[in-house]
Amino acid sequence: MRTGNTITSRVLNYEVSYLSLDTEEINYYQVDSSLKELLFLECIAPPTSYFLYLYRTVGKKYEWTDWLAAEKSVLEKFLSNEAVILYSLVFDGAPRGFFVLDFREPFVCDLAYFGLFDEMIGKGFGKLMMNRAFKIIVDRGEIRNITVNTNTLDHSNALPFYKKSGFNVLKVEQHSREAWGSSEFFEGEKNV
Repeated sequence: MRTGNTITSRVLNYEVSYLSLDTEEINYYQVDSSLKELLFLECIAPPTSYFLYLYRTVGKKYEWTDWLAAEKSVLEKFLSNEAVILYSLVFDGAPRGFFVLDFREPFVCDLAYFGLFDEMIGKGFGKLMMNRAFKIIVDRGEIRNITVNTNTLDHSNALPFYKKSGFNVLKVEQHSREAWGSSEFFEGEKNV
């Protein structure tokens, strides 16, 4: 983080929770019928710029910086893998959230990313998005387990939401890393 001509750093200490859900134990949310007509776009091998737009918009408050610091070729390889699929929640003609399903491990789907734009939080869209993710996963047929992880830097409702969605915590780890300042959030990117 820059303060004047001096660079200072701030260390963030946080917990990462690793969760799991057997597909046989999925329970779908009851959602407001007015929300059921939303559009979800499946994006196979999306451009890195589109993914990073969603990633930044959802994750800026929560220190989602891993992909901003990664080499563009690494992100392109992840996004272009046929077993990795991004879904965008579209509301009023524009993206307002997204999730990424990672099917690279046999019989497992990792819910690699799941997030809403600020204006969508607390209105039932997360439940609707989770239902859509569950349906896509179940419709594949061979998936037995869904994994996800979250940490204490994420939205305060993330872990309770995953638990309410049926996920069980398998383990919790302590982590730390240097925080990015708001200017570094964009200036430090290797993917620009």
